[in-house]
Amino acid sequence: MKKLLIFPLIIGTLYAQSFEQFLDEATTKSPYLRANSFNVKEANERAEMTTRYKNPSLSLELSNFSPDVGSSDVGYRVGVRQPLRLWGVGDARERVAKSQKEESISLLQLTHAKFVREISLLYTLYKASVAKEKLANEELGISQKIAQISKERYSSGTIARVKYMQAVVDTQRVENRVSKIRVERLSYYYKLIAFAGLEDDAEIETAYSFGLSEEHSTKKSASLALLKTQKALALTSSELYANRVEWVNLYGEFEQEPDQSIARVGVEIPLVVFNTKKEEKTIATLEAKKLELLTQNTQRRVIMQLKELDNSIEALEALELSTQKLLLSQQELLTMHEEAYKIASIDLVELQLIKNQMIATKESLIATQLQKEQKIIEHNYLVGDYNE
Repeated sequence: MKKLLIFPLIIGTLYAQSFEQFLDEATTKSPYLRANSFNVKEANERAEMTTRYKNPSLSLELSNFSPDVGSSDVGYRVGVRQPLRLWGVGDARERVAKSQKEESISLLQLTHAKFVREISLLYTLYKASVAKEKLANEELGISQKIAQISKERYSSGTIARVKYMQAVVDTQRVENRVSKIRVERLSYYYKLIAFAGLEDDAEIETAYSFGLSEEHSTKKSASLALLKTQKALALTSSELYANRVEWVNLYGEFEQEPDQSIARVGVEIPLVVFNTKKEEKTIATLEAKKLELLTQNTQRRVIMQLKELDNSIEALEALELSTQKLLLSQQELLTMHEEAYKIASIDLVELQLIKNQMIATKESLIATQLQKEQKIIEHNYLVGDYNE
């Protein structure tokens, strides 16, 4: 039975994906990201709509002339109208179209960055749950070892049955804890797979560690980039609305009557009386001013977040080192107490206390490492490492 249990674990380890492979597969196959990629294509089409010309119109007319009773003649008229864009309007529309494309690209980058951040955070939770499960199994092994020693001492008459039962109950408690943590680990695993948008289960290694980006400025921040492109779009729109008249109609007509032919060429110019686009221009200008203030506010907030994250990461690294030192001492102390318990030099309660303290320290180390990696992920997201 032992071989049957070990073999699948070996196979799973051999064929497990690294986090980089898993992330690459997720960003390639995710229906969510693929759906958002169409926003860029849609923006390109909207840009073409912004710069395209209007269609010409053709009018045909047939007339029946009857100057005298009993006689008639037929005439006709053919007319063509073509809307022409005024000088300068085309350049304004080109700028609007360019801003529309840049905004869609920035939005896609922000979506990608948020996706990588969220999947990375879920991975850290899954990795921590795996570490907790390993720690619970380690504690179970220690408890079983203490219970075995207690059983031998009870059999030899050196301790009372109540002490042996205490060791047994502690083992059962840890077994129950292992089961609870396994449920937690499965929950985080399937949340990770579901968010990635994959169709099948994937074996994922948990050895990956997130490194802090060398970038510490906001110049590549995806959220700031989006606000800047939105502001640019509002400004170009206000420039476009400044043109009260964008189109004039050039028309040509030919009319044939029974006794004459008439050719006409002319221009129809809209009279800007009621619709001056004043409101549209004002709204676009106000939107640009609002986005400028939002950009300033977001930039200041991101800068302060980066300062807080940098200081927190430094403090957590110091805490991690001190916890590791404490853990080494506790592990050495536990080994010494286990040997002492075998020869009845110490009490069971004292041994279990040392064991529980060591397990608590390891749990604290896992929590510290989790917190540090999550702050590193947030830092890397804010500086733009996950944009592409």
